[in-house]
Amino acid sequence: MSRRTRRASLLGALTVAVVLGASVSVPLGAQAAQLSDADAAVLVSTDAPTDPQPEPTPDSPVVMGDYPLEAYAADAAVLPVELTEAIESDLGLTPEQYLAQAEAAATAADVVDELNASGTPVLASRMEGAQLVVTVGSEDEVPAVEAVGATAEVGAAAERTAGPTDLAFLKDLVGGQGYYTPVGDGGYLCSVGFSGRSTTNSTAQFLTAGHCYEPNTGSGGNVYELVQSSPGSQPSGGAFLASPVSGSAYLGNGYDASLFATAGGWTPRPAVGTWNNNQGTVTSGTPVTVRDYTKTTVGQVICKSGRTTGWTCGTVQAVDQQVGVDGNWINAYVSNMCALHGDSGGSVLSGNYAVGLLSAGNYQESCNESGAVSASVPIDSVHESVLDVEPNFEFAVEVSKPTSTTIGGGVPLYRGNQATGYLPNGGTRFTVHLTVDGSHEYTIPVAANATWSANIAPDLSNGSHSFSMYASYGTGVDKSGTTTGTFQVATKPAVDRIQGANRFDVAVNIANQAYPTTAPVVYVATGLNYPDALSAGPAAVKQGGPLLLVLPDSVPQNVADKIASLDPDRVVIVGGPVSVNSSVEKTLKNLVPEASVERISGADRYEASRNVVESAFATGSAHAYTATGANFPDALSAGGAAGSKGEPVTLVYGPAPAADSATISMFTTLGTNSLTVVGGTNSVSTGLENSLRTGIPATVNRVAGADRFQASINLNRSAFTSATTVYLATGLNFPDALAGGVLAGKTDGPLYVVPGDCVPRGVLADVATLGATKVTLLGGPNSLSPAVQNLVACAW
Repeated sequence: MSRRTRRASLLGALTVAVVLGASVSVPLGAQAAQLSDADAAVLVSTDAPTDPQPEPTPDSPVVMGDYPLEAYAADAAVLPVELTEAIESDLGLTPEQYLAQAEAAATAADVVDELNASGTPVLASRMEGAQLVVTVGSEDEVPAVEAVGATAEVGAAAERTAGPTDLAFLKDLVGGQGYYTPVGDGGYLCSVGFSGRSTTNSTAQFLTAGHCYEPNTGSGGNVYELVQSSPGSQPSGGAFLASPVSGSAYLGNGYDASLFATAGGWTPRPAVGTWNNNQGTVTSGTPVTVRDYTKTTVGQVICKSGRTTGWTCGTVQAVDQQVGVDGNWINAYVSNMCALHGDSGGSVLSGNYAVGLLSAGNYQESCNESGAVSASVPIDSVHESVLDVEPNFEFAVEVSKPTSTTIGGGVPLYRGNQATGYLPNGGTRFTVHLTVDGSHEYTIPVAANATWSANIAPDLSNGSHSFSMYASYGTGVDKSGTTTGTFQVATKPAVDRIQGANRFDVAVNIANQAYPTTAPVVYVATGLNYPDALSAGPAAVKQGGPLLLVLPDSVPQNVADKIASLDPDRVVIVGGPVSVNSSVEKTLKNLVPEASVERISGADRYEASRNVVESAFATGSAHAYTATGANFPDALSAGGAAGSKGEPVTLVYGPAPAADSATISMFTTLGTNSLTVVGGTNSVSTGLENSLRTGIPATVNRVAGADRFQASINLNRSAFTSATTVYLATGLNFPDALAGGVLAGKTDGPLYVVPGDCVPRGVLADVATLGATKVTLLGGPNSLSPAVQNLVACAW
């Protein structure tokens, strides 16, 4: 679904008017005054909108998508007003519906081709809105159709039929508009179809109808610009536009097409003019960009631009019709799209895809004639088409910039994986050109589903690399802008998981890795809430023991077994009797009779935090972390960093305008002269930050992020320059990260909080930058899904 700039070149001859995206040209020299700089500026859109569908997997088959209307809202909002009004008046569709259906129809053409190529003969096909309906010959073929997202019908192949016989070529022998072939005081009027070039010598050409070629005139078939103020208005002759390409005119035997060599004073544009809602010149208003060509399907929505009726739209009613016109027969698709004399040769598009040239019709005087039809010759078809007889013509198209999630997307390219990407509006006629480090060059074909892939990692060393890439169409004349950036190549780390039947099991299994035999101290906190324990993780690391979780009134058996096996000298209960009651304390004393069992608590979570810090860090700490006690993610992320450095995390009441005297006194007693505030100003106020800076006094810096996940990334980047193991825990709950922070701190590894279903790109980048060879997940698949275990990157 892409916007196209539409540039109509005033060239005439048939009913469909001027250069609808064909030789959309700007005359130079003396003729330049006829088009202002503003006119020229709107001829080509430089936007490269992204495709609304999710990025497909490289080499996956082309399938029909969902085409949700909301995905097209952004592109619909910037459609030319004239296109929007024609869509609404002629088709009864919203702009979003039009774009969705055009995208669906273009995809449908590839789907039908793939079905035929894979051994499922398509007997007929049609569009019903954005849904492709495919007719096959047996029930056995239905699953293949449904597998590509289409609706299957079982039936027989429709015979190719004759189309209407009362059609006439759409040209007038009058002094008119568009482009014209001079004849006496008048001329034959037609419209330019699509701009492009010869693939043999790259000379500029445009496509138009074959019956617009009039060689037996004084001009020898040369054509000239028609200058007109609006569609159908009285034209005047303009600059020399083009000369016929020898041997390129075909009329009859199924064909109606010809090529003209565009004069040097014109610049072909990949666009079709919209005539400012049929109220101005062909180059006024906003043109529609041409991005490629495709086949037509029954039910497909189409629009055209022509010198007589301007911009009109309709729906394809039949394809591959054998239409008889003035003693000739042509292969055409028939639609209810209005066209009159002089529109012939003009551009027909579906969305941003070229689909045909206006050829004939039976509209007589106006677009209000019920039952009237127009016939267009298809650009591409299983039967006679324009490209059959003009194989060396290449469309001028606007090419979008290629994108990639594996290079320049913020994630490392792992060895064994291919660089992959997506080309919005791309297809098999496009190529991606990738250069790495200025010397490694790759020419990469784009697949039918608009993806590309290349195996570049074997050529590159681990570490950072620069790249530039652009896309081209066909022979490479039309190119996108260039995207540049850097990416990393890395060896994919091993991934393991520490899990258990519940949070208590997970904490025990974490402790088994951190302290497999004995420990001098064990910290114990409730597993049902987080405030008491947020400061306990770094404290436990500092004093050399694990943090285990219990219920408020009991000790789970596996926790009891672990405590007994560690045979600690001390057991520290964090929290008051509401969090961990006296029966738990008694159980703990019975488990390790020789150990001292003590409790650290406070009147609230903030006093409890201070008491934990003062107990564990009695020898002082020059640097410390502080985070809000109102939520857990910031403090959890800080736990691994603080633990690895032997530093405390202290909770504060973040919304307070200033730190309380007890907090300032604690930091002063610890000898803290440098403090990191974790979280944004919504978590810890600026006033509180400033009061710590002046009250302690200390150097205070803040580490924050747009959300808890980015804050975690930024915090770890500020604390670690290397690590062997990186730990991941869900940022949506606290228990796994609470216990895991001790293991992270003990092994000097960062702990990142992540979503449950993907890994943020910044985390993956950090794993590579830190040189980590292992990623350890803390928690089971309900907390961190298999996607996280496979290091699937988030979209952000």
